[in-house]
Amino acid sequence: MWLAWVRTFIFYAFFYGPFTIFWAIFAGLTSWILPKTWRYPYIILTWSWFSLYAARWVLGIRWQVVGLEHLPKETVVIAANHQSAWETFFLQVLINPQSQVIKQSLLRIPFFGWTYRLVRPIAIDRSDKKSAMSQVIEQGTKVLAEGIHVLIFPEGTRRNPDQLGRFSKGAAMLAKAANVPVLPVSLDAGRFWPASLKQPKMPGTITVTLHPLVVAKDRDATTVTHELEAHIKGALLHSSVTNEDVSLSTVEPEAR
Repeated sequence: MWLAWVRTFIFYAFFYGPFTIFWAIFAGLTSWILPKTWRYPYIILTWSWFSLYAARWVLGIRWQVVGLEHLPKETVVIAANHQSAWETFFLQVLINPQSQVIKQSLLRIPFFGWTYRLVRPIAIDRSDKKSAMSQVIEQGTKVLAEGIHVLIFPEGTRRNPDQLGRFSKGAAMLAKAANVPVLPVSLDAGRFWPASLKQPKMPGTITVTLHPLVVAKDRDATTVTHELEAHIKGALLHSSVTNEDVSLSTVEPEAR
């Protein structure tokens, strides 16, 4: 356990933390000269790839992807369970370009939030649920129309590995409004990247499962939401987590 704490300290103190601050400042000062379509790969994918491989080499956190045949060839709403910060950058690498539904407060974080604003995330005020849903549909429909995927965590917040929160209907309602399918994604990142800072990051292999696309058009949003939840819950219940190394040659994310 002590080695895991040492690795976690090194990761935050010398890699993840410093690079996030540096890149937020540097990218924020330089990306304004780039066309808007270049800002996403420049700002987000650079940071995501660095974070992903820093976690791999420092923390020993690897990954395997099941269901690569379900990688979307069309624009989709991505609905994933949420256990850690790891999936926020891994899914950016796996499926892109992508916009995420986030809390408005994240955009007020000095440097990080200011730079993040440049890639137009869907920022909502969670204190007003009715207004938040309208914001997701209004902003998300525009983003999807531009050929950009939208990632939503239906649970709304991070959960422990053995928990699955109640799903909101946001992903289903947005997919219906934009006439696009939903890609359910399940993952067990919380087993190795705990949400609590009171626990160290642990080496191991995260399993990410891509499920078949769920059609939302002409269907009830509640029914679609239950189907998404069933896909994800089923995969989490039946997944077997091991600490064996997985060859990245077979599971490394591809830019889409």
